Amino acid sequence: MNTKLTSKDILKMSYVQFIAFLKETNRCPGGKKSIRLILQNTFANSNSRILEIGSNTGFTSLEIARITAREVIGIEPIQEAVDESNNLLMSDTQEIQQKVRFLKASAYDIPFTKEAFDIVIAGGATSFMENKNKAINEYYRVLKPWGFLSISNLYYRQNPPKDIVSQVSEIIATSIKPWGINEWRDLFLSQNLFELYHIDTHNLIPVNYEEILNYVEIFINKPHIQNLSTDTKETIRKRWIQTITVFNENIKYLGFFIAIFRKRYLSEEPELFRCT
Repeated sequence: MNTKLTSKDILKMSYVQFIAFLKETNRCPGGKKSIRLILQNTFANSNSRILEIGSNTGFTSLEIARITAREVIGIEPIQEAVDESNNLLMSDTQEIQQKVRFLKASAYDIPFTKEAFDIVIAGGATSFMENKNKAINEYYRVLKPWGFLSISNLYYRQNPPKDIVSQVSEIIATSIKPWGINEWRDLFLSQNLFELYHIDTHNLIPVNYEEILNYVEIFINKPHIQNLSTDTKETIRKRWIQTITVFNENIKYLGFFIAIFRKRYLSEEPELFRCT
C-alpha cells in the first residue's frame, strides 16, 4: 500500500476505484439472500459455468463458487477492482482458487466465444452502461441456448427528487435514469432475445446517521488506511460519509428486483392462462 497517498489522490479516484481502494465487500442488491435466490431460480449446480458481469471487488463471484458451480468468471472494466478481487481470491481456499477467475474486460466485448456459459449474472452493472442494448446483446451471445440471465437491479418505487438523482449520478459518474420496474423489464425484453422466466421485488431499508458513521469507521480502522496521514484519512472519511449519506437518502425511493430471463431457442405461443 502506498502510504504517501494524498487527499488529492483520494478525490481523483472514480467511485469504483475508491471502493476498491477501501476494500469494500461490494454486494449485489440484497447480498447473500439475493445470491441464494438467483442460484435457486437459475437451477445452478456443480456443472454450471457462470459469468458475472461487473464483478467489482469479487464478492458475488466468490460466494457463488463457495455454494456451487464448476467455474465462475467475473469480468470488470476497472483494473483496481480486478486487482482487489484477485487479492480476495488468493486468500480463499485452494478449491475456490481453482474455480474462479477475474478478468479486466468490457460487457460490450465479452472475451468469450458464443454459447460459452450456462448462466450470466449481472447485479447493478447494466445501470452503469450508456449503451445498454449492446451489452444485452453480448449477454445473449455468450449464453447457451436455454441458458439463464439473472439481473438484480435497483429501481425506483416512487419518483425521486431531481437533486438526489443528480447527486447519485455525480458520485458514480453515470447519468442515472429514474426508471421503475417496468422500464427495466422492458429493456431486457425489447429485442425479443429473452423470455421473462421469473421476477420478484424487494424493499430496501434506510439506516440512521449513527449507523453510517459506525460503518465508515470500520474502513478507517483497516490497516492499509490507518497507515495513511491524518489529512488523507479525514478526506477518506468525509468522502465515504458523503457517499453513503446520499445513497441512504436515495434508498427511500428505491426497491430492487431479481429477474431471471431465459435464452429461448425455439419460438412458442404465449401462455394464455397464468397463475397469480
